[in-house]
Amino acid sequence: MPFNRPISPRLRLDGERTAIRPFAARDLDDLLALRQANRAFLEPYESTRDARFFTAEGQSRELRLDREAWTTGQGYGFAILDTTGEVDRLIGRIAVANVVLGSWRNATIGYWVDEASGSRGHATEAVQLALRFCFEELGLHRVQAAVMPHNERSLRVVGKCGLRQEGVALGYLEINGRWEDHVIFAMTLEEWRARQS
Repeated sequence: MPFNRPISPRLRLDGERTAIRPFAARDLDDLLALRQANRAFLEPYESTRDARFFTAEGQSRELRLDREAWTTGQGYGFAILDTTGEVDRLIGRIAVANVVLGSWRNATIGYWVDEASGSRGHATEAVQLALRFCFEELGLHRVQAAVMPHNERSLRVVGKCGLRQEGVALGYLEINGRWEDHVIFAMTLEEWRARQS
């Protein structure tokens, strides 16, 4: 598979009840509403956000940064969609970030799903679709996810998706004003292929 080939910004991957696709400018209002509704829910799991992040201007900036990362191939932000209704509904975000090609061919995955849409398998399906994107579209060899030890929902998601626990990274990320330990999970291309067969 050729590396550094352009990935279409119109790419869409569908699962049974969930789809992922790149964010578009038309998502701004829905994304802003989701971010505002989930502010308290996501606060224990994210970097400290100032009040401007939760405004139309702040979310417009996030969408612009996603487009720029997509264009340069450094990262790929996706809208998570619930496809069970008559119309697709934006319910979260999943990002393939820190993409490095060459001899490493690695990236990280991070995600969140609307609290009201949780426990329905959407995060699990979104991660599976993102792994498919990483291995089949980007041609990566390894994908990593980092989860705080007390984040039971995310621990279940990575387990269901077959990511292998590698260890604990102490003081790995600054989350909500504190340097938090994270359990590191990963999957290689060989493991991905074995799961598909």
